[in-house]
Amino acid sequence: MDLHSRLERFGGPVESASAEDIAADLGRGRSAVRRRRTVQATAGSAFAVAAIVAAVAFVGGTPGTDGVPNRAPAVAQAPTGSSAATEVAPGGLTLVDYRGPQPKDFTIDKVPDGYFVQNDDFTGLTIAPDRFKNPGPDVNPSTEPMYDPRVLTGKIGVYLERKDYRGELSGEKLTVGDYQAVLHTIGTTQQLLMAVAPEVYATIQVDVPLSRDQVLALGAGLHVHQEAINKTAAAEGIIKK
Repeated sequence: MDLHSRLERFGGPVESASAEDIAADLGRGRSAVRRRRTVQATAGSAFAVAAIVAAVAFVGGTPGTDGVPNRAPAVAQAPTGSSAATEVAPGGLTLVDYRGPQPKDFTIDKVPDGYFVQNDDFTGLTIAPDRFKNPGPDVNPSTEPMYDPRVLTGKIGVYLERKDYRGELSGEKLTVGDYQAVLHTIGTTQQLLMAVAPEVYATIQVDVPLSRDQVLALGAGLHVHQEAINKTAAAEGIIKK
């Protein structure tokens, strides 16, 4: 009797994994990577321990009945007009109109002056300084991580994630564009989480010196395509494709 026959005899036939199960596993892996990036971005600050906790679940705040965080009694509005774009942050950064090729699954209106889209896929974007745009043949991303689009330290990360991975949220409750949002700070890193769907957050993680209003302007200028939201939800096992 061959090995396969013995396995079937003792354990029954082995069923292959469904496409939905594989997609869910991939989604969970992507989310784990993004949570690890959040910790990496704040590892050098005095708030690193708090960042590890915050990356898994924030405390405080109360989810609404539809799973979207309730708005605070006094809802702050994201800045409109050009004031946030022309404002100079403490680090000397200003926001300008984005002139490069638009990503496939997002439309972005503003970026810091001198920054470009380093990585683009349906799960998110990495926005980095222009000086890291064209690595030479001798550049090793493992020793020069600013060239690695998976590293968000010193950059802006935009990513979609399953909302229930975040748990209850604490921070400043806002309305950004048409979305309910929460602005959370970990050391010098700011995170703006926007509920772009009942089950999906678009998170903007800012590890560069931008002001609060500039971060909100980035959020107001981020437009997530519905197809990307659907792909994220499907990959996370929330809905079927």
